[in-house]
Amino acid sequence: MSADDSPRRPRRGAHGVQSRFASRFASYVHHHRESLLSSLERLLATPLQSVMTMLVLAIALALPASLFTAMDNLRQLGGEVELSARMTVFVERTTQDEELEALVADLAALEGVADLTLVSREQALVDFRESSGFGDVLNLLDENPLPAVVMVEPSAALGGDHGRVSALASTIGADPRVDDVVVDLAWLQRFQALLDIGRRLVWALGGALGIGVLLIVGNTIRMAIASRREEIVVIKLIGGTNRFVRRPFLYSGLWYGIGAGLLAWLLVTLAVALLTATIGQLAALYQSGFRLMGPGLGSLVALLVCGGLLGLAGAWSAVSVHLRHVEPE
Repeated sequence: MSADDSPRRPRRGAHGVQSRFASRFASYVHHHRESLLSSLERLLATPLQSVMTMLVLAIALALPASLFTAMDNLRQLGGEVELSARMTVFVERTTQDEELEALVADLAALEGVADLTLVSREQALVDFRESSGFGDVLNLLDENPLPAVVMVEPSAALGGDHGRVSALASTIGADPRVDDVVVDLAWLQRFQALLDIGRRLVWALGGALGIGVLLIVGNTIRMAIASRREEIVVIKLIGGTNRFVRRPFLYSGLWYGIGAGLLAWLLVTLAVALLTATIGQLAALYQSGFRLMGPGLGSLVALLVCGGLLGLAGAWSAVSVHLRHVEPE
């Protein structure tokens, strides 16, 4: 028998390996899709219990989300209040009228300056005479001792940042035509300190309540594992692995977290809607156009992602601990 007539053994080529890989990958994707849908169907089968669990999780997520929304509104309010924090720019007494007009034009062109008002030396003397009550004493002076003053109003773009306000004041003070710049940054520093405390409080509260979400989801998944113990045993008897069994529970935790994130966003939005009219009336009493801003789409996405990740992590921890104890006897 020649070499050409000898029976040929089938060879495992690259095409066969790719086919098996494609088949396994398709089976893997199919089981994930089935687990995703079946876990959702189980939650929908008990709507009251599922909604109650999600509502408890939503309250835990809504508290730090409410504080975060409040911090955003405080930053917005700080930007508006800054409009009344004027800088007082004292001009050198030797500055001539032409130089004073040029200085005003240069200050108006600076970034961060919303408006300015020039008080001439003569007007400053009149104002001081009327407000101080020392008119007779001022009449004894040979010349006007008061300099011209430019009242500079910072723009809202500075956002209540005392560092940026200080930088603007330093830029103005570096002009040789300027004698001194007076701006009260103490309230801005206190305001920024309050915002820093608020941000740390949000993170601390968010971390503590995040642990609570993990524990609640973990306990819910633990009870689900206990109620489906016989089903899990049967799956393991026919060859199902722990990885195969855990997927529906992981997706259940994911659904709990996403539902809780959506409910938390609705709760915060509802709270803002209830307070908007009252806050608007209070702002109107102070001649302010401040409006309470609610959580936007970015907050919704953040809550959905955080809720989903926390739900998934809580389910993973519960499955990792309790699934190993469910074995066929």
